[in-house]
Amino acid sequence: MSEHVNGHISNDELWPTKFLAEHNEPGNLAVGCAALVILNSAIEGYELFQRLHDHASFRLCADGGADRLSRLLKNEFPEAKWSEALNFALPDLIHGDLDSLSGEVREQYEDLGVEISKDPDQYSTDFGKAIKKVVERLPDVTDVLVLGSIGGRVDQGIGLLGELYREQIVRHSGIRFWLFSEASVSMILLPGTTVIHTPLKQGLIRRNIGILPLYGPAMITTEGLEWDVEDWPTELGGQMSTSNHIVADEIKVTTDKEVLFTVERVVT
Repeated sequence: MSEHVNGHISNDELWPTKFLAEHNEPGNLAVGCAALVILNSAIEGYELFQRLHDHASFRLCADGGADRLSRLLKNEFPEAKWSEALNFALPDLIHGDLDSLSGEVREQYEDLGVEISKDPDQYSTDFGKAIKKVVERLPDVTDVLVLGSIGGRVDQGIGLLGELYREQIVRHSGIRFWLFSEASVSMILLPGTTVIHTPLKQGLIRRNIGILPLYGPAMITTEGLEWDVEDWPTELGGQMSTSNHIVADEIKVTTDKEVLFTVERVVT
């Protein structure tokens, strides 16, 4: 991961497909220690959830995320009893202020021995509470896989993108955060040059990408896109590289400011 070292910026290298591939697939590059955080938003597809679940060493439902997981599993295994369905993927912890966790789902998970903890702090979000608990329970964590949505309420979607910045840039610079939303994989690129591996032939991602200057004006240079740019100023309200296309197995993005990189994933 890129980081500031004695005033210099080092390079970064990312594989957006590494957690989308099956955990035991030959050649899979998912290494390190990963945690999965399930947010209180609709979960689009059991297969994506299952792959993220299998890559994680610790799984946490943020408050009402437990209801979302419960609904997914009961729909996926309709012939099973509720207890059998939930047992296919029990979280290690349900955590938050618990204002969104339904009483029925709470009782069901308690009956199955799942730990449920409450943080009543009203000055932090359930996402922030979840990351604090992940770091506490999994001190060697290198990657946090966030299963959430930016397609519902606008304020919540923008708030989540802001929280990604806070958690990775401000609080936990040694952790890489990955957002898996309805149709995309998104991550923050740090100042410097990032090599992003984009093998479309794997069938896990599509060619559509965006580089979004959500965290302030930036100057970017790209290689490996259909419409490459060089020393190109980008900002909200100005020009932005959206709906660009991958044309190489790896692309390079150089930026002087953190930007959000997003790539469309294959939805199954």
